Amino acid sequence: SLPSRWPSSNVPALPPHENTDADEDGDHPALRIDRHRRTPVGVGRRVPLCPAADTAAAPSRSRTAAAGRRRRRRSEDAAAAPVRRTEMVPHPGSGPEISRVRPDDYAALLRAKVAVLEGRVRDAFSASHPGNIPARLPETEVFESSRAAFRMRANFKVWRTEDGSAHYVMFERGDVRTPHEVAEYPMGSAQLQGLMGPLLDAVRTTEELRERINDVRFLTTLRGDALITVTYNRPIGEDWAAAAGALSARLADAGYGAVSFVGRSRGVKLVVGSDTVRETLTVVPPPAGDAAATHRASLTPRLRYEQTEGAFSQPNAEVCEKMLGWAADATRGSHGHDLCELYCGNGCFTAALAPNFRGVVATETSKASVELARRNLAANDLHNVRVARLSAEDFVDAYAGVRTFQRLRDARIRLVAAGTPPPDGPPPDPDGVAVFDRLRTLFVDPPRAGLDVTCRDLARTFDRIVYVSCNPETLARDLTDLAATHRPVRLAAFDQFPYTPHLEAGVVLERRR
Repeated sequence: SLPSRWPSSNVPALPPHENTDADEDGDHPALRIDRHRRTPVGVGRRVPLCPAADTAAAPSRSRTAAAGRRRRRRSEDAAAAPVRRTEMVPHPGSGPEISRVRPDDYAALLRAKVAVLEGRVRDAFSASHPGNIPARLPETEVFESSRAAFRMRANFKVWRTEDGSAHYVMFERGDVRTPHEVAEYPMGSAQLQGLMGPLLDAVRTTEELRERINDVRFLTTLRGDALITVTYNRPIGEDWAAAAGALSARLADAGYGAVSFVGRSRGVKLVVGSDTVRETLTVVPPPAGDAAATHRASLTPRLRYEQTEGAFSQPNAEVCEKMLGWAADATRGSHGHDLCELYCGNGCFTAALAPNFRGVVATETSKASVELARRNLAANDLHNVRVARLSAEDFVDAYAGVRTFQRLRDARIRLVAAGTPPPDGPPPDPDGVAVFDRLRTLFVDPPRAGLDVTCRDLARTFDRIVYVSCNPETLARDLTDLAATHRPVRLAAFDQFPYTPHLEAGVVLERRR
């Protein structure tokens, strides 16, 4: 169903849609395993994903009773739950609504999403005006997607039949009990679409690949790398690795390039090839006058990244390039001060923004993401950035001088408390310690939940805020809270997810004078 604010006139209805990522701020829930391990492993090598249990310890009486209560609750829940269909709904030659593209409706659907975004942002700033006078917003910069072949990654369940056949299936929004066959997937990149058929043929003909298979997850890049993760409801081992290795060799011989495989079962991760892919993104500048666009295009950098299996990456790479270009353009000319970035992930935006600033301090809570961000920054020869494993709340305390953290010392970062007058000249660097005493711009790309109260309080202390959001609803909530101290100077809409109600947004806020 459409949002309540969705314009109803002359707009084609969106199909019920189940976003294949479950949410835009992270991967499909099934991908949230093995957050602790990112290093590639050898072919066929078992990787324990959690510490071994102490099998010698006998369970206590209270633990046994609690386990019994949980089993009873699960039995009751299972009895009350709707029954999953025992048959797949076939879609020969097409697919369910969730997997279809509608190029003729694209422009109207995007206009409707942009109208919803503009209404929410306008309401957020109007609330701070005397008498709730409608706020005047900057003109929205709209960045379109390709109409088809735009998704670099996708997840499919695998439906097995008694005769040994197998099919990709997806579930429509609001109906997780009915599997629909996905015979083709025009949303996927050309490389992703090309790999779907050969993989499914191999699953159908190879018992080791087919037995109790659960789902398949494709990850492709503009550069041409491909990684396929296959999960199982049974133990896998050397036999699976050998079968996957043989398939990888056949794909290479057929012209698909080097395709890596990751096999997962409970407590086991097997890697054939590598569990990372390489990506190259061009920082595309926003549209401008012909002369300006030509000059800026000649200076446009191409950034190199690693993307890790199971970690978040933007699904629509071409739109991601436009997002990077917009953010870089919004912050250019900032060499006299420093940037603070929260939720930096693998350093996707960090690498694009770093050349605009004297220095950058970036934080992320995931240890694996911090390590990946540092590798990506080094690959792009960026040396004015320090990345620390720190939550946003902890950064607030550190920036205010309330607490000190060993992780900041390990990353050779020293934060000068907010409000301290900065010294003249370049930032001091005693013993390799980066001193950040001119933090005036804040960049945030938070999860769907948006910024919490602590982060919003921190944001008010910055002269400029660049906010990229995957959820216009929580964006509007946060802007309402920031409207008293900041005003919008740029607003952008990025169509990361065509044919769905989802829309990425970007807002640049400057402190009110």
